[in-house]
Amino acid sequence: MELSRAASVLNVMEPIVIDTFKEHILTNRTLKCDCEKCKLDIVLLTLNHLQPHYTSTQAGEAYIKALFMNTQLQSDVIQELTRSLQVVEDNPNHD
Repeated sequence: MELSRAASVLNVMEPIVIDTFKEHILTNRTLKCDCEKCKLDIVLLTLNHLQPHYTSTQAGEAYIKALFMNTQLQSDVIQELTRSLQVVEDNPNHD
C-alpha cells in the first residue's frame, strides 16, 4: 500500500477538543495565562490523553462527531481539558 501526501487523514478529536475548549473552557473561565502558547498546550495535552479517532472521509468524520453527541463522551473531553488546563497553569511552558 502506498500513501501519498495528498491523502487527507484527520483525527476527528482535534476539532472536537478545540470546539469544546472554546465553548466550555474559554467562555466559563479566566485563564491564568491567556497567551496562544498556553491555549495550544492545553489542547495538545488533552489530545495526547484522549483516544484518537482517525478518518479520511467526510462521512467518517460525521459518524465520529455523531458519536460525541453522547453526554458521557462530552463529559470525558471536558474533564480531560480541565486536567490539562491545571497542568499547563501549574507549569507554563513559556520561552
